[in-house]
Amino acid sequence: MCHHPNKHWFEENSTACEICDWINQIPQIPTGYRLRCERCGHLLYSHYPQLALQLWLNSAIAVIMFILSFCFSFLGFASNGVERHISLIECIVNLSVEHHPLLGIIVTLPLIVFPFLYLCFVILLLLMIKSHQQLPLRLYGMVHLLESLKPWLMVDVFLLGALVAIVKLQSLAQIELGHSFWAFCCFALLLIRIVSLVDKRWFWNQLKGKSEEITYHHGTARSQQLTGCQFCGALVPHNEKSCPRCHHLIHSRKKNSLSKTCALLCAASILYIPANLYPIMITTFLGQAEPSTIIGGIILLWEMHSYPVALVILAASIIVPLAKILSLFWLCWNTKFKTHIPPAKKQKIYHITEFVGKWSMVDVFVVAILAALVQLGTLMNIIPGRAALSFSFVVILTMLAAFSFDPRLIWDVQEKHDAPEQ
Repeated sequence: MCHHPNKHWFEENSTACEICDWINQIPQIPTGYRLRCERCGHLLYSHYPQLALQLWLNSAIAVIMFILSFCFSFLGFASNGVERHISLIECIVNLSVEHHPLLGIIVTLPLIVFPFLYLCFVILLLLMIKSHQQLPLRLYGMVHLLESLKPWLMVDVFLLGALVAIVKLQSLAQIELGHSFWAFCCFALLLIRIVSLVDKRWFWNQLKGKSEEITYHHGTARSQQLTGCQFCGALVPHNEKSCPRCHHLIHSRKKNSLSKTCALLCAASILYIPANLYPIMITTFLGQAEPSTIIGGIILLWEMHSYPVALVILAASIIVPLAKILSLFWLCWNTKFKTHIPPAKKQKIYHITEFVGKWSMVDVFVVAILAALVQLGTLMNIIPGRAALSFSFVVILTMLAAFSFDPRLIWDVQEKHDAPEQ
């Protein structure tokens, strides 16, 4: 952290790290610099140049690309003189109406509904900041949702699924990329950029101003009878049940974090078995049905010499869910017993586990695209198998397990065992 004269300073004077609970003093941060926790290195605040303007431009173009994604053909498919083109909305409707309504909802929410809501919230908040309006109490939940929706935005995962589907179909038919496909690619890139720019602490400072100053000393918030608000970063006295600035319920540690995490992991472990045993999709060619499991699909891609794609599916659909379940179980166990592994390394494992979770949805998106595109009557059809729904719930449950786990417990166990030695 460097100190240079700059007129765009962050308004807070201190905040508690949401990962390790360490209280960090916020110095004058020059534009373009980042502030990381001095204890665990977690990113606390990024000071982007002309942040509001960047968000405005990216959001405006993203809305245009989002609309164009539904106006034209998304993918085209031609085989033995039979052609079929689908739009993005047809892909969703086909899956919801003709096959699995619940699976259609699971695909629609992270692909269309959540990204649309996220963009709307960003634009509305920017309008309020520009007009210098006081944020009404009923709209506080909008800022909270902005942070909560972030992990469930899966437009990038869907694009990877589209590329895998194209590779799978290349040996069977001619594939055409429509105008909406390229518009959706632009939308995905812009949304990724917007998410990287959005900083919850910046939004709360712009909307509500500086939080009340709290006297503190070097150490964790909990050791000083303080609680760091997970949503706006303010330091709050321990006896307060909600944050005075953002009015969100606060907690020094997530209630029943370990029991909730373990329960969700147990449920995901049970569903992981049928997700791999049952077919994830069923291909009917000239009246003959051929079911395909996740492993079967990987083997087929390997035999087609699509080695990179086969490895991606192997990692996303087999290795990642299993590794995530085992990693979270291991982290839960480590919060009860001291090990020689430093907390920083455990924290890194947690961050990796949290980040890779949504990428396991790639196989579900592949099935959704193929089921919508390959509908050629008696010649060839693809429908989702029973494993598609089971696997979707495995991904959702492991993501929820990662969110319910409180990473501050990793550092608490270290302090607990270090205290007697000191």
